Amino acid sequence: MADEIPVGDPATPRLQAARGEAWAAERLFAERFVELAGTDGRGAGTDWQTGDLVLAADGHLWVRAYPEDVAKGWAWAHSTEQVGASSGAVEEEYPERPLTLLVREGKPVGGVRVVE
Repeated sequence: MADEIPVGDPATPRLQAARGEAWAAERLFAERFVELAGTDGRGAGTDWQTGDLVLAADGHLWVRAYPEDVAKGWAWAHSTEQVGASSGAVEEEYPERPLTLLVREGKPVGGVRVVE
């Protein structure tokens, strides 16, 4: 495939820069796709992780509780002032579905809707 802009044309450096940017964007997309591909389409993996911050369908923020609280049946804590694991306050089914994962391991994940 030949370039529409001939070599030596002043637009050639801009064309090459645009190609480089497109390549970088494709690579980032491919990395994100591979990251999500192994998650059963949920985008969150097979299990919730301690400290996951989610947005419930009703607009409330919830954070995944400590494992010992999850084992007791109190899987979610209402997140009002902090991000990170908290003591559980409500059952697994309480936050209104669907949930949108916002933060995992302290890093934003781009609002991945989780299908349960």
